Amino acid sequence: MTKYSSEFKVKLVNEYFDGQISILGLSKKYGLPSESPIYRWVHEAEVNGLNYLITKKSRKEYSQDLKLSVIEYYKLHEISRLDTAIYFKISPSQVNSWIYKYNHYGVIGLRRRPRGRRPLMAKKKKQVRLDSTKEEKYKQEILNLKAKLHDTEMDRDILKALKTLRENNPGSKKQN
Repeated sequence: MTKYSSEFKVKLVNEYFDGQISILGLSKKYGLPSESPIYRWVHEAEVNGLNYLITKKSRKEYSQDLKLSVIEYYKLHEISRLDTAIYFKISPSQVNSWIYKYNHYGVIGLRRRPRGRRPLMAKKKKQVRLDSTKEEKYKQEILNLKAKLHDTEMDRDILKALKTLRENNPGSKKQN
């Protein structure tokens, strides 16, 4: 269950869009402890429209490939988790969860897990070790290589900019 109803979210966003009140004013008016949810709702509505704020009742299952593409987009574009969530039209908390799992467990952490309660009469199993499949190892390696390439490109761009600045500023050259 969501903390705030869809109608409430749309009402606040419409009031903000009318231009009569600020986000801080809305949080004080309606007694919200923080203005960050209102900021998130406004940002989501600006990008995807007011229909995006309507709560969906279905539980979606996401593939490992989609989770990896979300993480890759977040890392390579260097944008916020909120903007990543809005781009993929998923919950920001879902993006946070996937990034946490990826950082702690790698690609293995993004596997689908069986849902529901375990059977009561099941035999006690030894602790199961998660081993990577070949495909998961390749995906992990590809993500690592893309991150290294991105970092290298950023370093190159910084060095080019520094060189340009030194060439254009004659006072910074060493004098013999």
